[in-house]
Amino acid sequence: MKVDRTPVTVLLLLAVVAAGQLLHYYPKLPETIAVHFAASGQANGWAGKAGFFPIFAVIEAAIVLLGLAAAFLGERMPASFLNMPNRDYWLSPERREESLTFFWTQATWIEAATLAFLIVIAEFMFRANLAGGAPTLTRDFLLVLVVFVAGILWLSFRIVRRFSRASR
Repeated sequence: MKVDRTPVTVLLLLAVVAAGQLLHYYPKLPETIAVHFAASGQANGWAGKAGFFPIFAVIEAAIVLLGLAAAFLGERMPASFLNMPNRDYWLSPERREESLTFFWTQATWIEAATLAFLIVIAEFMFRANLAGGAPTLTRDFLLVLVVFVAGILWLSFRIVRRFSRASR
C-alpha cells in the first residue's frame, strides 16, 4: 500500500503543536482549571491541572497513534474489519492497493482533523482560564465545532461516494 505522506506530515506537525501547547500553558495555569463549559459559555466543570494535562496528552497521543497506524498498518488489517460498501469488489486483488490507500488516507485525515479540533478547543479553554474572573468560553467555539463537523462529514462522504458504486 502506498502511504500518502501529506496527512501523515500534517498529523505529526499537529502533534508537535499539541505538545508545545501543553508545555506552554501548564506552568501558566492555576492549579484548578475550568474544563467544561455550559452552552452559555460559563464554566461548570473543574479539574486539577496535574490530573487534566496527562489525560489530555494521552488522548492526543492516542489520536496520533491511531492516525499513524491507519497510514502504515492499514493494509495489514483483515478485510473483514473494514465496514465499506461493496467490500469484496473494492478489495479484490486488482483494486485492493488503490482502495486501501484511499480509505486509510481519509482515515488519517480524520485523525488529523480531530487532533486539530482538540488543539483549538484546548486553546479556547486555556485562554478562558487565564482571562481573569470567571472562565467563559467564547461563541467562537460554535464556529470551530461547525467547521470540524462539516470537515468530518465531507471526509466521510468522500469514502461513501467512492465505495458506494461497484465500478468507477
